[in-house]
Formats: sequence, C-alpha cells, structure tokens
Amino acid sequence: MDFRQLNYFLGVAEELHFSRAAEKLFIVQPALSRHIQQLEEELGVVLFERDKRNVKLTPAGSYFRDEISRMQLQLRNIIEQTQRIHGGSIGTIRMGHPGSALYSILPEVLSMMYQRFPDVKVQLTEIAEVELIAALSSHEIDVGFTREISTDAQFTTQLLFEEHFALVVPTDYWLNEHTFTGIEQCLESGFILPKIEMDVNYGKLLNNVFEQGGFRPKVVYHSNYGATILRLVEKKLGLSVLPISYRQGSSALGVRFIKLPNLTQLYLIWRSEDTNPVLPHIREIAHEAVGHLSFDQF
Repeated sequence: MDFRQLNYFLGVAEELHFSRAAEKLFIVQPALSRHIQQLEEELGVVLFERDKRNVKLTPAGSYFRDEISRMQLQLRNIIEQTQRIHGGSIGTIRMGHPGSALYSILPEVLSMMYQRFPDVKVQLTEIAEVELIAALSSHEIDVGFTREISTDAQFTTQLLFEEHFALVVPTDYWLNEHTFTGIEQCLESGFILPKIEMDVNYGKLLNNVFEQGGFRPKVVYHSNYGATILRLVEKKLGLSVLPISYRQGSSALGVRFIKLPNLTQLYLIWRSEDTNPVLPHIREIAHEAVGHLSFDQF
C-alpha cells in the first residue's frame, strides 16, 4: 500500500465510476482497476461492489474512505506546519536586551513580529550589557540588543542606530538645557552609574563623557538597570548618564534629560552559525523598525 494507491481509491470513491475516475487521475482504466484490486488484496477486504452498470462502496469501503480522507487532511496540515517551521513562521526565539532597548526599538520590533508572525514565541530577558555576550555563548539567548561590538568570529553584529547620551537630573535640579555648558558643571555631584568594566565599549564611551569634562565621577550607587537608576535619580540620590532613549518612557518620573554631545550605538548580535529559522525575520524586522523610530523625540 502506498499514497498513490490511496489517492486512486479516493478518486474512485468520489466518482463511483472507474472510467471517470481514471480520466481525472490521468491513468488508464485497466491500470486503475488493477491498483484497486491490489489494495483490496492487501487489506483483505472488498472496498467496492461493482457490476457492469454500478459501482458503490461497501460498508468497509465507506469507513476506509472516511478515515483515509481524514488522514490525508491531517497529513496536509502536518506538511504545512513543517514548512512553516522551516520558514520561521512558527518557532521560538530567546531575546536578551538592556533596559534602554525597551524605551526605543524593542516595543516596535515585538509589535511587528506579532503582526507578521503571530505563531512565533518571543522569550524576553532583560540582561545587563556585561552579561549578554556570556548568555549568547552559553545558548541562554539566541539574539540580543547590545551596545558592545564583538570581534569574536562566533558572533555577528548589525548596527541599528546611534543616539546621544544624556545627563539625567531630578526635575528641580538647578541645571537645565539652557544653563548647561558641560558635564564639568556636575563635578561635585554624586553619580549613579552601571558597574561595568571600562575596557568594554560601553564603558569606554561612558568614561569618555567624564574625561571630556576633566574629572572622574563620584559614584554613590551602582546599578546595571536603567529603570532602577531613574528611580534613584528621581529620589535625588544622585545624577546619571544614560542613553537619551530612556526619556521616551520617563515622562511620569520626576527626572529631566539634558542631551550630551557624546554618542552611543545599539547593535543586534547573534551567533554567526545559528540556524534558528526565526532569526532572519528578527534581523529584518529590527532593521526595518529603526525607520519607525522618531529620533527627534530622543
């Protein structure tokens, strides 16, 4: 028994006429009759009652038709699902991101993914910059948003956009965009900054902000999570320097953002040899989502 014989059987069961069925199935009638006979012999049952004028299904033939039709539909569904999984329309992607991505590109990426690929499950993990590469290496995540450039060949990075750093101060702080002339005006202030190594890219960029001001910041609190930093600034426990995209989700907080001339970049990063079929969709959508961002608001 093979799929071809089953299709021949269904063709005859639908037409209840061997000549018409043979014509639709593009097979000569004697060959069709021979296939049906072989199928009956293999099953050990009579599927059709036939004489010179009429062809009709036996009770066993009716049952066999219904079950084979159901199985054929199930097989088509299986094939379709298999093709969708292969094409990345169904699947799972584990995404790591720093807090700043939530205030800029991440919501747009997730919205576009859901609209185009609603059957893809995106698992999110907010993760500090210094831990993201390790999470990729250990396969805890599949793709990440990062401000780090990796020179390791096992990873590939894609530049998404660059944005300004901003000095974050409490709402009633004495400095504002009109009176601000340089970060050195905050020489005596305490700062709330990420605890990162200064030999990584983001650390170098952040350190450069203060080097240009001619001083090293007095750090009163360390936190690698932007939302925590914003709350501490709001409580007047110190100032901070963050990517200006944090301003997007901070209107309800008692903080202000003063744009700095210094820039930072956001990249998409993934394992170079990763074969997850969802990954190309993420990369394409992330690139497209940048065009939907309003950098004037940053």
